[in-house]
Amino acid sequence: MLTVWIRTHRLVSFFLLTYAISWSLNGIVIALQMEPSWTRWILSGFLSALGPAIAAVIVVHVSDDDLRAWARGIVHWRVHPKWYVAAIGIPAAIALSAAAIAAVLGSPIDFGAFSPNLLTLAFGILLGTFIGGGQEEIGWRGFAQPELQQRYSGLVAAVVIGVLWGGWHLPLFFDPTAPHAQWPLASQLSYFVGIIGFSVLLAWVYNGSGGSILLVMIMHGSENALGALVPLDVDLVIVDGVPDWGLLVSLNVSHVVVTWMFALLVIVVVGTGLRARRLSVADTTGTTQQDDRV
Repeated sequence: MLTVWIRTHRLVSFFLLTYAISWSLNGIVIALQMEPSWTRWILSGFLSALGPAIAAVIVVHVSDDDLRAWARGIVHWRVHPKWYVAAIGIPAAIALSAAAIAAVLGSPIDFGAFSPNLLTLAFGILLGTFIGGGQEEIGWRGFAQPELQQRYSGLVAAVVIGVLWGGWHLPLFFDPTAPHAQWPLASQLSYFVGIIGFSVLLAWVYNGSGGSILLVMIMHGSENALGALVPLDVDLVIVDGVPDWGLLVSLNVSHVVVTWMFALLVIVVVGTGLRARRLSVADTTGTTQQDDRV
């Protein structure tokens, strides 16, 4: 029976369901050549991003694990403040450091115009956390990370997820209305390399915070929102309403380099375990003792 197969192949089932759900929704949008609209965003933006979460819920439920106990990780907010600092501060530091490097390399970045609106950024993080990508983490880190850590180190688990997470985004590169499809090859390749490095950072925060899915949702949302910190010279980047993506290659590559610098620093400081504890998804209740170390 299908349920028996899912129970005995939890990880494979999770990844297959994740791809099937999300790619089906993306495929509908691409096949119908849907123009940008709320309907399109609901299908390929919001619901597609819920693919990993829906897959995780199905596998946990079919496996007869305590679904409520597992879901408590989503609202597990009582963690050491340093993990909130890491979840928001690291994406901010990556964005600004990459911008500084790219500016030196000649990218159209004007730090003289740097004037971030904190309220706007906070709102962007909030949206990113719950409807702008952060919802993916319910599946990626909330299910796959602890499941893989039953067999492998935290680092290996993070890299495996990073590769599959990157592949999960492939439909965006075949959608003519998505910016990913319009990026130069260097930026596209950088995206896939960078997502693996960021997966390492997310795994570290997830493990260190005691399995808080909420914290990695915030970190993912921050990564997506805090690109707004980069003071681009919009007049140079956008001409007649059309972005010149070629001008942003050095920024994209710099972002990947800085992301991996942070990831390697974490690996050197905490080791390849990334503070992992060998807990099954069934044992992850959102009240796991958090790590008071880095």
